Amino acid sequence: MTKQWVLVTGGSRGIGRALVVELSKQWNVVFTCRSDRPQNAEVIEACTDTPGWIEHCVCDGSDEQAVDLVAPELLARHGAPFAVIHNAGITLDSLLIQQTGERWRQVIDTNLNAIFYWNRHLLPAMMAQGEGAMVLMSSVSGIKGNIGQTAYGASKAAMIGMGKSLALEVARFGIRVNCLLPGIIESEMTEAIPAEALKALRKQIPLRRLGKASEVARATAFLIGEDSRYMTGQTLILDGGLTA
Repeated sequence: MTKQWVLVTGGSRGIGRALVVELSKQWNVVFTCRSDRPQNAEVIEACTDTPGWIEHCVCDGSDEQAVDLVAPELLARHGAPFAVIHNAGITLDSLLIQQTGERWRQVIDTNLNAIFYWNRHLLPAMMAQGEGAMVLMSSVSGIKGNIGQTAYGASKAAMIGMGKSLALEVARFGIRVNCLLPGIIESEMTEAIPAEALKALRKQIPLRRLGKASEVARATAFLIGEDSRYMTGQTLILDGGLTA
């Protein structure tokens, strides 16, 4: 078991939970969450058979001051992370003409600005370390329009641009940066969709099924692992053919 650790933002449920469970098979993992809730303990419990350590920290990445406190503390205790998976995100869907400034800023702060807040602290340590990987969890919404997702789509498209430029900035330090674009993934939200609507949704996907959070997690493990060491500045789409 490696002594290296990875950071997963937004790791208490959905794709984030699957990320923690999958990555804990190879690395020590720290995951963040917005509040201290029972779900955090459940994630750690799901990783009890893994060889490394798992811990969670309460930190709202959209709060710059909170990240300014938590990030240095993590670096002091664990050193530079081997990898960072920027997964935390929200949608707050709304038609643009009905969107409020407050909700728009909340989406951009959570999905995009938080990456800047974390990276400002973690990247210098990773650069000094001379190796590392970063995955920005974007979405097919960043390249394919969705009604009601102007804020979400804008934030996810911006992540792709950020990832490409950042990959060029840090490549000489041995750090790779890639974006992962999941399509429609099974979640609490899709479980609430009426059966007929869900059936129609599946028909839009060439593979005729929704993706699984575990599939997103395994793709992420590939992007930070040994088998992708010559891959940086790229966008990997995992959507069952939705955007083909």
